[in-house]
Amino acid sequence: MTAVLLVEIAEHGADPARLDELSRRLLRDLRDLGLDAARPTAPPPAGAKSASAVAVASLLVGLAGRPALVALVNGLFGWLGPRKGNVKISCGDRSIELSAATPAEGQRLFEWLQECDQRTPEPDGERPCG
Repeated sequence: MTAVLLVEIAEHGADPARLDELSRRLLRDLRDLGLDAARPTAPPPAGAKSASAVAVASLLVGLAGRPALVALVNGLFGWLGPRKGNVKISCGDRSIELSAATPAEGQRLFEWLQECDQRTPEPDGERPCG
């Protein structure tokens, strides 16, 4: 079974139009990397702040196997590198938040994603990770 991650992006000082542009660009980049990614149809997650503080946009990303892990890390770090913002990834009741695209953070994210992918059970009735 594929884990479904909630990816929330934020950029300090971004208004809703800017955040929409950034989330569309990240969505396109993730899809170009071969990931199953979409914008959620549900309302924004609890805690999403208005443009007066830090704006937040969400994407849903399917995670299945090592190629997807590598693609997601590369896609998120490509997005995060030049920006003053952060990325929060949630898998079930676990989450990780990053604000810098450093090699150490890349390794930490990759290991966290591996754990999430491994916690996703086969379709035998167990509770999925995402």
